[in-house]
Amino acid sequence: MSATFEGKPWTASFTLAQTMQMGGKPMLNLSGTEQGSPTMTFNSMLELKDPNDLAGGYPLKTGSPANSANFNILDSGAMVGHVRFSSGEIVIDKYDAAAKTISGHFSASGKDESGKPEEVIDGKFSGIPVTVQ
Repeated sequence: MSATFEGKPWTASFTLAQTMQMGGKPMLNLSGTEQGSPTMTFNSMLELKDPNDLAGGYPLKTGSPANSANFNILDSGAMVGHVRFSSGEIVIDKYDAAAKTISGHFSASGKDESGKPEEVIDGKFSGIPVTVQ
């Protein structure tokens, strides 16, 4: 998983794609973390249209538990930045049911806690294994 955040390249050291039930709805938690100083994590929670076929577009909305995403920045374990995305989309272009992997792209924009606009662009992910919680 990789993207451009604050105009700089961001590449996840590890990724997670996990399906679960929340409030009786099928959900997918898709995230990627770049380890280092600081540690930067893109995290999203998507309400699946079809739990057996994850492919499709998931528009992001503010305050919606259904399709939400954020970017957290931690330095020495302390939160030093948090961006809540209010628009954008995560698109799962391919779900390989046999291998249980997803591939796709994403972009999002929102504001950090001080109200400064932020965006993540050119996001890509490929062959991320999907597990069940």
